[in-house]
Amino acid sequence: MINVSGLTLHFGERPMFDDVSFFIGKDDRIGLVGRNGAGKSTLLKMLAGENRPDKGSIDRPRDLTVGYLPQHMHHALDQTPRQVAGSAFAEAERLTTRIAEIEVELNDALDDEERMMALATELAHAHERLNTLGAGDHDKQVEETLRGIGFSEEDMDRPMGQLSGGWRMRAELSRILLMTPDLLLLDEPTNHLDLPAIQWLEDLLTTYPAALVLISHDKTFLDRLTKRTIEVGGGRIIDRKVSWTQFVELRQEEKAQQMKAFEAQQKYIEHTTDLINKFRAKAAKAAFAQSLITKLDKLDRVVLEDDAFRAMIVKFPPAPHSGKLVLEMHGAKKAYGDRVILTGADLTVARGEAIALVGANGTGKSTVMRMLVGEEAHEGQIKLGHQVTIGYYAQDMPDRLDPRLTVMETAEMAASDDNRPRARGMLGAFLFSGDEVDKKVKVLSGGERARLALCCMLLKPLNLLLLDEPTHHLDIQSKDVLKSALKDYDGTFMIVSHDRDFLHGLTNRLLEVKGGSLRDHHMDILDLIERNKEEAAKATAKPARPSGGPAPAKAVQASPMKEDRGQRKEQEKEVRRLKAQVEKCEREMAALETEQAALQKALGNGLDTERMQEAYARLGEIATRTEALMAEWEDAGAKLEALSKEPA
Repeated sequence: MINVSGLTLHFGERPMFDDVSFFIGKDDRIGLVGRNGAGKSTLLKMLAGENRPDKGSIDRPRDLTVGYLPQHMHHALDQTPRQVAGSAFAEAERLTTRIAEIEVELNDALDDEERMMALATELAHAHERLNTLGAGDHDKQVEETLRGIGFSEEDMDRPMGQLSGGWRMRAELSRILLMTPDLLLLDEPTNHLDLPAIQWLEDLLTTYPAALVLISHDKTFLDRLTKRTIEVGGGRIIDRKVSWTQFVELRQEEKAQQMKAFEAQQKYIEHTTDLINKFRAKAAKAAFAQSLITKLDKLDRVVLEDDAFRAMIVKFPPAPHSGKLVLEMHGAKKAYGDRVILTGADLTVARGEAIALVGANGTGKSTVMRMLVGEEAHEGQIKLGHQVTIGYYAQDMPDRLDPRLTVMETAEMAASDDNRPRARGMLGAFLFSGDEVDKKVKVLSGGERARLALCCMLLKPLNLLLLDEPTHHLDIQSKDVLKSALKDYDGTFMIVSHDRDFLHGLTNRLLEVKGGSLRDHHMDILDLIERNKEEAAKATAKPARPSGGPAPAKAVQASPMKEDRGQRKEQEKEVRRLKAQVEKCEREMAALETEQAALQKALGNGLDTERMQEAYARLGEIATRTEALMAEWEDAGAKLEALSKEPA
């Protein structure tokens, strides 16, 4: 579909892309990844035809339809979400009109064979495209899509000017999805979505009939939707036909292999240099020394990849000691007119707890956070424990920074007296080094501001962190670093996030804001998502037989003794089946482990390029199969354990 050849683009002296080439096929599902500022959004704009490269070409078929969702866009503020989404069918309406025109023109061109062939071809293409778009009930499709992405019936008909930026983007995303383009280009589509909407979009895109190029910092979203990963950075791309998780594993293998080759070459260079120095002063050996010098000059040097992808080095300072009870809420109430956020809510937070505050958009998670820090008026009592010091990261924290100050001035103002001398070092840990600390806040990107705001929190002694969407502007690597730092933090924290992968394994308690109450769950986020799915499925299941309807036929009751024997036999049969399944998984995993070790050994000994690529591809397949086998093994083992506890 799209052929990118020799693409080159410079921003001033900085090469954003340097002679980059790749191809996007009609069945491709591509994850576009890389550090913030690496050029992912710029590349997507060029693919959409909104930006042009300095050199090179981006070739596409003339009739290719593209649906492009940027991170920021202008909106028709006087239109409603229903009107915005409905505009997706403008093409279908044009095609319907054109088909009627062609049919008339065909009757007038009976004596012109060439004209008839051209019209017949155009008619076939028009029908094919209309069939793809669907000629059904467009109003119904619009409503179903808007509802799926989170709109209430009332908000579907409110002017866009009355909606927040996030809801405007949802309306635009609905329009693009309803267009059914040949190619979807989505730049961070989950940024403004809550978990239910993310899951709905994920399910929709899984079978969506279009090629996909997706920028996302949500690893789970990438893994479930993409089969190919292109990493952007340092003016070039790295393209592998695997999902994100497999891509990371392959890149680690490749870098390890590259390091081995580099070290071996360095030893050769060192040894050869010693020989040159030894023989160059001897007349009889001068020619030999010169031949060695020529060999070194012609040597194709192994260059280690520039890990311009520096990682944040984040470690929260030790939390000052606090009382056992960190936070108490008694009878808290909050409402905006008829919209109830909390009613009579109670909450106790103990020292050392790691809590996630979850719920759909609009339920009031950010309002609750503002209540806890005293930024939002409320009824009821909220009380901090003994010697509790709060650090608060608001959703708009990057925008709260004073744009007139420099990075260094911002950090020094945020630091306590004792930590002020540490400001420069802490900024370095957050990737602000050298002259970067003298930059004004107003010239920083969203990701850089987010890093600076997080850095400021670490320059004060805190034992309770309240974090509202802290990962919103962070790339995948930076999110992983922050998650690791929070895991090691010895204080208490409460975090709002819609990122499943980020929350998974991080928190030990979930507070769900729903229906005006705080629902307390002691489970992992993935368990809560699964439970909510099951509840939703039950809610939409067929209703029970209404009273007065025909009664179902009575089942013949078996004798209790026969029933017990039958149940016992079924249980024994299921135990045998599960044991066989467990053993089969273990055998296959052992075989895969042996094959993996052999491949890694072969790579360590050096392979030619073709065999190396085959080895890496097979390692990716092994990783995928092993993951599936592990899930199957754990499921069968859990069922076997449950059956063993049941009375025979």
